[in-house]
Amino acid sequence: MGQICSGLHLHNHASPRRRPEPRTHSHAMASLSQGHARDVAAARRIVAVLDANANASDAGAGAKLDAAVPSAHINLSTPETAAEYFLLRQRLVDRESRLDFDHPCRVAASPLEDRVDGIIQKLRQLDAEDVYGQAQLRRGHGGQLHPRFPGDHFLSNSELITHTRLFKVASMMPKGAHLHIHFNACLLPNVLLELAMTMERMFITSDLPLVPDNNYENFHKCEIQFSILSPDKEVPGNIFSHSYRPRQTMLFKEFLARFPPTVTGDRSPFDWLMNKLVFHEAEVHGAPQTAAGAWQKFNARTRMMKGLFNYESAYKRYTRLCLEDFVKDNIQYAEIRPNFMTSNQLCHDDGSGSIDNWGIMRIIIDEVERFQLDMKRQGRFFGGLKVIYCTPRSFRPSDVKTSLLECIEFKKTWPDWIAGFDMVGEEAKGRPIKDFIPELLEFRRLCEESNLDIPFLFHCGETLDLGTDTDGNLLDALLLNSRRIGHGFALSKHPYVMQCMKARNICLEVCPISNEILGLTPRISGHSIYELLANNVHCTINSDNGTLFRSTLSHDLYQVMVGSANMSLYGWKQLILWSLEHSCLDGEALNVVLRAWEGLWQQFLERVVGTYEAEISMKDESG
Repeated sequence: MGQICSGLHLHNHASPRRRPEPRTHSHAMASLSQGHARDVAAARRIVAVLDANANASDAGAGAKLDAAVPSAHINLSTPETAAEYFLLRQRLVDRESRLDFDHPCRVAASPLEDRVDGIIQKLRQLDAEDVYGQAQLRRGHGGQLHPRFPGDHFLSNSELITHTRLFKVASMMPKGAHLHIHFNACLLPNVLLELAMTMERMFITSDLPLVPDNNYENFHKCEIQFSILSPDKEVPGNIFSHSYRPRQTMLFKEFLARFPPTVTGDRSPFDWLMNKLVFHEAEVHGAPQTAAGAWQKFNARTRMMKGLFNYESAYKRYTRLCLEDFVKDNIQYAEIRPNFMTSNQLCHDDGSGSIDNWGIMRIIIDEVERFQLDMKRQGRFFGGLKVIYCTPRSFRPSDVKTSLLECIEFKKTWPDWIAGFDMVGEEAKGRPIKDFIPELLEFRRLCEESNLDIPFLFHCGETLDLGTDTDGNLLDALLLNSRRIGHGFALSKHPYVMQCMKARNICLEVCPISNEILGLTPRISGHSIYELLANNVHCTINSDNGTLFRSTLSHDLYQVMVGSANMSLYGWKQLILWSLEHSCLDGEALNVVLRAWEGLWQQFLERVVGTYEAEISMKDESG
């Protein structure tokens, strides 16, 4: 497969068309028989390869394996006794486990790691009993009462998750690299709203007047936006009047003062705005919601975030707080995705002038360098970040070409800061990658001529469709040699492409909570990551747009753990190691982060033992 995928030669030799001969029943049966024989032979070849891989794993595992190592070939003939049957069954289990994605970490585990994994498995059980088992039942269809359980809808469980021991373990764990973060939606929404309240020139607008008609219907339906404006750009209007026209401007401070208290009850208008910014379970999972409907809600919220973010003091403050949040969540290195486009340029705090993409890059670099100095003074570690140059996939090819050329100039100016190039936005609504092939191939040629390494890091496969242009983005990402794939949810439906990506060492940036909220899976247990890992596809775990989902990277790692009974400390460790391996760090920079992570990992293991081992022993003795 590696040789086939490495070249991907496509043949289309023309040949004269021949009229097919009539097929009889016997001919059809013969064809079916030949096809069956071919399939059986292919399956045997695959089993032989898997057996060889398992045997190689056995040979290198040493004392970590049980004494009874499975034979090179398992005889699947029908056993005659129950004892033979269960021996054969155990051999199948052992053979399959030696092909698990986390097997290398499992067989190389230290005694302390084995000890901590035992603690984690016990904590899962205790959380299920003490947190989920004690929570109030949920009322479902027709009055049914449903017990709570780990791995249910994230937005339903989010409050319970914070009380679990396992989430606390996930929070303290050093997470390596965070590789898929949209920079305009990293922090909890209160951060920018609180900053907006201090701005003299901050204005708020709506697409609907906020009037009390129909039980305050417009307060639920409206799309709110913010903007810093100079006096000449104001279009004054009273947002609480029937005469209000869409997008008339109202000072934010005035809005807060005049907001009708009957809408929020005991809550403040600030809380009302917070709720407008984040997703809620009913709008995600309520019938008849669709993935397209969830995306509509998502896009409205990103537009609301944009105005809270696109002025100078907010961008600087946000960048600093984002770095602090990375450290708080025990992330050692990050690759962020800002949007670079004309309409995303920053304004000054008084609403005048603008700061272009170059100015945005300078702000990010300056804030990171200041943060790194502060961390060094405090004797703490953060390995820094790089920027993935992103532009909307809804752009015309000529606009994408302009962005690609600017990305090249950025890389020449800041070679250590630009990680790669991506196109972002709702995949089904934007243009497919194939619309930009001439521009992308020219970009690759220009990079080679200038000796620049700017890998593609494409969003693709974030879909339930099969056979559409959206689904086809996976093929183009492969052919264009994308170093990583953003999401890749649909990859498990493409067995050949999946194997080719493995042969090319292409890694997926999986975003479990995002995929659930945007309609790709109802719960974490149905996520394609478990199929992908079963096929040993390299994956990393990421939070995508944590602001809108009320989540952190710790939440996504927690969800991956509780979504499968097979997940363990070894699985967490392998996912973290892949995040570092497939980052855009290299050379000594990668070694520095990896060495720091290894030290933090050892401290984490000791902390888990010190925090939970005595509690578990007491519970075992009492119960």
